[in-house]
Amino acid sequence: MSYLLFFAFFVFILFLRSYIILHIFTPKRKKDKKYPQSTFENIEIRMEIGAVRGWYIRSDKGKGCFLLIHGWGSNKSDMLRYVDPIVASGYDVVMIDVLGHGQSDSVQKQVSIESFVQTITSTIDYVTERPDISCKSIYVLGHSMGGIAASIVNAQDSRIHALITDSMPTSLKSISNSMAEKVTLPYMPIGWLFVSWFLLRGGVFLKARKEWRLEKILKNQQSPSLAIHSMQDKKVPISNLGVLKNASNFKQVIKVETKGHHNCVKDPFFWNYVFQFIESNKGDIVNEKY
Repeated sequence: MSYLLFFAFFVFILFLRSYIILHIFTPKRKKDKKYPQSTFENIEIRMEIGAVRGWYIRSDKGKGCFLLIHGWGSNKSDMLRYVDPIVASGYDVVMIDVLGHGQSDSVQKQVSIESFVQTITSTIDYVTERPDISCKSIYVLGHSMGGIAASIVNAQDSRIHALITDSMPTSLKSISNSMAEKVTLPYMPIGWLFVSWFLLRGGVFLKARKEWRLEKILKNQQSPSLAIHSMQDKKVPISNLGVLKNASNFKQVIKVETKGHHNCVKDPFFWNYVFQFIESNKGDIVNEKY
């Protein structure tokens, strides 16, 4: 009888492992449902582990370039909600599908934070190497997981002139909940094991535990950083702003009243916050390190 129970438990664990890999560790590859209203160029960024695909939209003024980085399980077309005000304000836009998402290639290892970081870094390389893209000032706007990955890049890459995060998780617990979506996981111990497994399968467990500690990353942003978060975000709660206010070198943290995880941009003052932040911090480098 004990053998049967052990066998049943073993089968259940294998089933749970397969379910988690398929439905949580592997983001759904969404097709583009919308396309830019402005004229755009399809771009492809070649990397050793695969190709990143996206869109480039040129503005008339060429004041700089915004890189738009989506969150887990999302894609570039979901970031179209940001595009028109940016282009109208005179900035070029590059929006991409992170590796393992949308039209970009999948990766050899499991999609992870590393996949996001590699994609962002390669996109910055691409922008700086194209003479026709206005790269005199590079701004990164990252939503959710895209925001935390962009923060990792901003802590080690001085080519970003300003970082804007929208609804960014600031703890492993919130990362776990945002990735799991509708799957409810108690963080201790299941959620913690889930995040650890996620990092192991991505091949970056030790790197994440040593180099990518969130408390270290958020305190060491090289360029001015602005965080915007909804007070009614249930997926990544407003409590995530606590560490940004009290233990980071983010220059500004703003709460908005919009509902949901994807609607900060609907706040009537969202773009005022963004563009005023950029104007007031032009040329600034954050030298304060904790």
